[in-house]
Amino acid sequence: MLGKQAIIDFLVRHTIRDIFYLPGIHTLSLNEGLSAKNINVFVPRHEANMAFMADGFARVSGKIGVLIVTPGPGLGNVVTGCMEAYGDDIPLLAIHIDTGREEIGKGILHELVEPENMFRYVTKKTFSVHGREDLVAKLDMAYNLALTARRGPVLISIPYTLLEKEVSSQGPREIGFIPAEQFNDLVGLETVLAQKKRPIIIGGKTLMFEQARPLLDEICMNSSIPFLTTTSGKGILDEENPWCFGNIMQKGVAKEIVSSADITIAIGTRLRDVDAKRRGVKIRDLIHVDIDDAWFNKNYPASYKVPGEIHPFLQDFKHAVQGKTFDWPLNELKETQRQERQKLQDISLGFQLMSLVKHSIPDNTTTIWDLNLMAYWAEYYYPVRHQHTFIMPRGISPIFYALPAAIGAKIAEPEKPCLAICGDGGILPTVAELSTIRKHNIPVVILVFNNNSFGILEDYMRATYSLEGIMSLENPDFVRLASAFGIKGKRAKTLRQLRTILRDSVRWDEPFLLEFSGPVFAPPWRTQP
Repeated sequence: MLGKQAIIDFLVRHTIRDIFYLPGIHTLSLNEGLSAKNINVFVPRHEANMAFMADGFARVSGKIGVLIVTPGPGLGNVVTGCMEAYGDDIPLLAIHIDTGREEIGKGILHELVEPENMFRYVTKKTFSVHGREDLVAKLDMAYNLALTARRGPVLISIPYTLLEKEVSSQGPREIGFIPAEQFNDLVGLETVLAQKKRPIIIGGKTLMFEQARPLLDEICMNSSIPFLTTTSGKGILDEENPWCFGNIMQKGVAKEIVSSADITIAIGTRLRDVDAKRRGVKIRDLIHVDIDDAWFNKNYPASYKVPGEIHPFLQDFKHAVQGKTFDWPLNELKETQRQERQKLQDISLGFQLMSLVKHSIPDNTTTIWDLNLMAYWAEYYYPVRHQHTFIMPRGISPIFYALPAAIGAKIAEPEKPCLAICGDGGILPTVAELSTIRKHNIPVVILVFNNNSFGILEDYMRATYSLEGIMSLENPDFVRLASAFGIKGKRAKTLRQLRTILRDSVRWDEPFLLEFSGPVFAPPWRTQP
């Protein structure tokens, strides 16, 4: 079979029905076959946005995000997306249709020597196809590696000259997944917990799977154990449960719970500096459970370490605490937290804005955030009830994320409402993707928080240097801009108007842009509850 048929056959064999692909002269021969196999091809306006679309798709679906990219500038534009995916363990497969390597050095179109080297530190691995015999095998190896153990992005470079040549269909197509270790020290775990009176659980994104929910709910409810999360763990459990206290970075009662625990069981989180330590989270005694040992003892020393499969550990942990009730008055603590949040509602526009959005949209809405002042308040306090419905890029923290990632998220879960919350500084470089939304009729709702500045940086300049307007921006009329793409929109200047538009004007089955004009306000880490 021809190389282009082998690539399409690979997609079909792995039931990959949605891909992100910005064509170029080197890739055009793929188009006919993609159409014939009924593979949904979403064509963005820029490769950087394409990578974030694949990222959003992967986070919401739990599947691999696949993008096909052209050589030279096309490939260079997906580096940032791979950085984010690598930093947040998101499985992406970047299929790079390369130039012909035999012509390198002659000044050919999009010439780069060993372009995979750009991705050396931002992917799990890069593969280069050198001939007709290894295309099929390397595609399968790349796919499986992206999904194995600690997930992440993988790049495979394929010379465009192979697309029209016969290639071997033989080879180790199905490379088996590498099994993670199994927990087998229940006695040791019970010994560590034996004299403890106030354990807590911190959950990270690797704990974000549906089978974990009933186990964790039973453990926390029956044994009276508080449950908190990192940012990427928001939604593991319903945060309205009396044993759930939200993000570990919060002040007030959440901070007191973490600091007064006599042992912390951190599950499925790397406990990176940006996840916890940077915001002053102190952990006294630690049991660290993760898919592998890569992050043990990096920021917090662990007295007991468990690398391997998470689900078997949860089952054993349930047995280790069965019949025990620990010294946490969960209902009292939850009431104290409720009172703290009421105080924030009274004094903070950031909290008011975040809370208004939460209570004005459908409960199961998938929210996608870029890094803006409103998003930081959501990171701390937005109550998430369902898994994979709060998406914030914390791998390398890119600002231009929410709009393209929301497109991918909506493609992954077309039946769920999807809201992209963008800052005015974050949306403008990605606004061309309104064309993609229109072309493919993707009903994403976009909320632009417009404070005419890079808000968090403006706040920092005010607080640190007493300087005003250093980070100000000149913005277009975002509602009229959306209208130019044939997308409905409205503007709100007050919280009441914002609530009315969200409840009465947004339909969720069609694209819509809502611009909210508001001032710069202090972030949550500078606001006392």
